[in-house]
Amino acid sequence: MPVDGKAEVRWYKRHKEQRSNFDTRWERMAPYIAPSRVGIISERAIGISQVREVTDSTTMMAAELMAMFVAGHLINPAQQWGTMRMQDPTVADDDEVKEWLEESRDRMLRDFSNSLFYAEGPESLVDWGGFGTGFLFGEERPPSVNIREQGFRGMAWRAIKTGRFVIEDGPDGIVHAAGFEMKVTAQMAKDRFGENKLPEKMKRALQEGKPQEPFKIIHTIRPRSFAQQRAGGGALGMPWASVWVEQDGGDVLRESGYRKFPAAVPRYHRTPGEVFGRGRGDLAFPDTWTLNTAKRMSFEDWALKIRPPVLMRHDAVIGTLKLVPAGPTSVNTHGQSIRDALMPWETGSNPQVNNLNEENLRKSIRQLFFVDQILALLEVSKSEMTAFEFAKKIELLFRLIGPVYGRAEKEYLRQIWDLEFDTMLEAGAFSPPPPQVQDTDGIIDVEFQNPLAKAQRSGDAEALGLALADLAPAMQASQGVLQEFEDRLDASKAVNGIFAIRGVPASWTRSDDEVNARKQGRVEQQQQQLALDQAQQTGEALGKTAPFLKAINETQAGAA
Repeated sequence: MPVDGKAEVRWYKRHKEQRSNFDTRWERMAPYIAPSRVGIISERAIGISQVREVTDSTTMMAAELMAMFVAGHLINPAQQWGTMRMQDPTVADDDEVKEWLEESRDRMLRDFSNSLFYAEGPESLVDWGGFGTGFLFGEERPPSVNIREQGFRGMAWRAIKTGRFVIEDGPDGIVHAAGFEMKVTAQMAKDRFGENKLPEKMKRALQEGKPQEPFKIIHTIRPRSFAQQRAGGGALGMPWASVWVEQDGGDVLRESGYRKFPAAVPRYHRTPGEVFGRGRGDLAFPDTWTLNTAKRMSFEDWALKIRPPVLMRHDAVIGTLKLVPAGPTSVNTHGQSIRDALMPWETGSNPQVNNLNEENLRKSIRQLFFVDQILALLEVSKSEMTAFEFAKKIELLFRLIGPVYGRAEKEYLRQIWDLEFDTMLEAGAFSPPPPQVQDTDGIIDVEFQNPLAKAQRSGDAEALGLALADLAPAMQASQGVLQEFEDRLDASKAVNGIFAIRGVPASWTRSDDEVNARKQGRVEQQQQQLALDQAQQTGEALGKTAPFLKAINETQAGAA
């Protein structure tokens, strides 16, 4: 059954109306946090100066620095920030399986670098930290209009800005439906959807030589029921429906589908009953508004001090005031002192007090976005702090952000990784998996190797270090304590656990079979050495007894 384009538009507009309370708040916050988000309520505001009311950029700087810092440690292109492992323990340590997973990971990281992921990802984190909800849309790149391409074309990632998308939660509390709006030209619509699919108004624009005429379209992504999946075929039978609709007329430009929900929608804090999140910008906005208001007032006071109003007696006779350097002004004071007839007005303000209050507000905003802690780390020099001290301080900062990391990992990192892996696997962008993988349930565990994830897992490593430090004196004093420690601690599990926590690459470590072979080799070497030692001792013993035996033989021969 063909999709109803007008129904998709109604669904989008209904969710947009439900978002209206957030729109009002975001519109007020946008100029001070991320000016490019201005125009949520009124599109006319987009063409006006986006920072016309902004007098202080502290919050802009703080929001961007926090987003860039988090992005640099969550999705750093210079790091292997994710790794994979089969969930089935029977093949998890199989060398061939591990090599296939590592090769697939490397191909995924290469595609992330070749796409705009590392440019668009941080943009979505600005919305996540500042406004509370980010939106990163990803799908396989559409076919080129002038180049023939075969195989996997690569992923296309795009951050949809705050106020331009709607979302809906599924039964598990994770976003499972979304829609966003965008403006395209008639030529862009033709290249993307084909001329036959265009509504009459777009075709007319192309025929009249107006390929750059803009149109607004809506893209909705909603789950399909099992009945709808069975009734459809190919992309129309996939778990998520994808519908592109021209907003004004409800004409369907394209209907297709996705195997995975094609967007990562991280929420910073989520208030019960609300689908959109709330970010650090919500906490900082009262101070932001106060700071900008105080700054405007200080500008007014500054202007009054630079060019103060002039007070004159109402019966004084003066010419036109010329408030320019060396400008002459005729004055007739009628015998009075010039100060009695003409004087500037003193405002009586105290700039020092105002500057102090403004700095306190800036400090509060920076603390809300963790800027002071981040700058302290960035400005440290080796002469001031050892590498170990630096690592401990950055770990402490990660633990401050840690409470929101769990949701960010589930809604952002895992969704991005799963979407990339599934799209590349379906497109045949990986090498064929080993036969061992086919014999399992196929479930792959993802472990992220970013500093935030490591900081959350570092407690076990620290516990072992503290235990060793506490027991070291007792182990030196008593052989029994040392023996008990060796009996209690499973060295193999401890080493593997710390390697995993610290993210030691799998290519640097040996497999279980190789480790067992080395252990067996040491046992055999020890047995050979023991046999040699015993043979040597036997030889030495025989050498010492040889003269005695000779003497006995000679004595027996003489007696005979």
